[in-house]
Amino acid sequence: MCKKHQFTLLKTCLLLVTTLCTLTIWGQNGKKVYADYHGVRYTRQHDGQLGRWELYANTSNSSTGIKTLCYNADLILDNGQHEIASVNYPLVGMQSNLDHDYLEYQILSAKTAKIDGFFIEWGFMHHENDQLLRVMQKVASKYDFEVGVNWCDGWLYYDWITKMYPEINSREKKTEHYIRCYQYLIDNVFTAPTAPIVKGHPVFYLFGPGATVEEFKQVTPHLAIPNNIKKPVVLRRWAEWGSLVEDKYRPITQSDEIDQWIQLGAVPTAWLPARVRPRDNEFPFWDQYATQDDLIEFMKPFRDSVWINPQKSYPLISGFVMPGMDNRGCAGWGRGHFFYIPRDKGKSYEKMWEFNLNSRDALDMIFIASWSDYTEGHEIEPTQENGNRELLTTLKYASQFKEEEADSTGLSLPLKLFQLRKLAKFLYHSRPEVDFCATALDDAARYISLQAYDKAKKVLEEAEAELNSIKKEIKTRQITITVNEDDLQKNKTDQTTTIYFDNETINLLNEHHYTGYLSFEYLDEGDNFFMVHSETDRDPKDLFSVVAKIKKDNQKCWKKAKVALYKENITYLDDTPALNIKGDVDVKNISVTYDLYK
Repeated sequence: MCKKHQFTLLKTCLLLVTTLCTLTIWGQNGKKVYADYHGVRYTRQHDGQLGRWELYANTSNSSTGIKTLCYNADLILDNGQHEIASVNYPLVGMQSNLDHDYLEYQILSAKTAKIDGFFIEWGFMHHENDQLLRVMQKVASKYDFEVGVNWCDGWLYYDWITKMYPEINSREKKTEHYIRCYQYLIDNVFTAPTAPIVKGHPVFYLFGPGATVEEFKQVTPHLAIPNNIKKPVVLRRWAEWGSLVEDKYRPITQSDEIDQWIQLGAVPTAWLPARVRPRDNEFPFWDQYATQDDLIEFMKPFRDSVWINPQKSYPLISGFVMPGMDNRGCAGWGRGHFFYIPRDKGKSYEKMWEFNLNSRDALDMIFIASWSDYTEGHEIEPTQENGNRELLTTLKYASQFKEEEADSTGLSLPLKLFQLRKLAKFLYHSRPEVDFCATALDDAARYISLQAYDKAKKVLEEAEAELNSIKKEIKTRQITITVNEDDLQKNKTDQTTTIYFDNETINLLNEHHYTGYLSFEYLDEGDNFFMVHSETDRDPKDLFSVVAKIKKDNQKCWKKAKVALYKENITYLDDTPALNIKGDVDVKNISVTYDLYK
């Protein structure tokens, strides 16, 4: 099996010194690049739920004529992709934000493009995004990667916090909790080894629309900032709409509210440029859109009033870039509004970067929106549609910004590492006694992080050869179970269709690792949910017993459904239903297929 790639401490230190010396030759001017990170996205296999991959919305307010959005992410389409809430599809498929392998892939991909860290969209302590923050920090700490927050403090002032903590039920109590949340960030994010630091300051993006200026004033005196760190710098979102005058976009150039935030020490920072142009024949699928010229006009007030304004003094200044936008994954998060900023084969992203770099000397960092907002369609993570184009652009301009060498040979390595991690885990289920190159893959990850791409590539090639040789030894057998209509047990009282397997099939499934799929047709009539359930031994059982959750879209036709059956989630027992389809739905043509491995 794979040889243990256990390098001596001396060799590792020499590699690190060589890398640092190379960076020093090329400049290391202290400038940083960060990317917004949108989540949380889950998978049934890893988490028993789907998170932001699924979405259902009424869009009848849209001028496009699109009445609903119905993304059932459990469903697998004819092209093998899941029906996710996004226009673009991840290059690595639908993955869980809590999967360490996926986070490693994202972090190392970002590092190869000279991104220094992620700012996770975060609202308050113990929210699901807080769990993502902690998991991200754990993985990032292995690779000298920074993790901060894009504080969406509006979440704290919505009823979201009250649902978790009923006693926090007034604006005053929410502001009191704001103090605890801010202190939590100081203690656990801004002083952590993975803290985002620019010019010696911890930094975070404040998205809003939560605390007012007066409420924020009430918060800061209660904060305990350790003596060993500087005061955190707030990048306050400024993204006012502007207007369209004689077919030209006119931005807002001054804001009384933003001026008040400046008095508190905040730094005005851009977000997605305004989309003020109404739907037309060229862009019929969106209610409003923006052109590339609009993007630059939107950014000019930041250049003139913040970046190069001699009358203002800021602790640090951030530029802003984004690749485009297509929010057909959410239509404004239920507001029924479709927005579009064309990517134009990557030219919009390039134009944003070039505008920022024209003021490079005035900027201390660049903020990218975003790494992973698939739902609003402004992700730069590699996708099936765009490949790693956005990462190549990021690498090109981030290198110029930092005055460092651009080495594109590393961009493909995190993907190969991720694929081999998943192959090794797949093989482990059939051959648990075998060492599947874990040490070698760990070494490859460290090499990628240290920009030692040639060494990483060599280790990955050796590991791939070893794993593929083991894969050839795996025997595959396919079984298909066609469920006859007469064999189905239907209970109209509790709206359940029950599927049983014979004991021989159950024994086969229990003895083998497998990949399985349930296929059927359902009558899409009405707009209710129906579920596919199984027995499970995984906790929490209320999550992992769900094989699929499907919402009907009232298209009044029969639709095909295909959902995955994960061995780690499903328990098959004698004389017990293998699968249940529950809900007000008519189904037919049910079949189950398994590929058994041994």
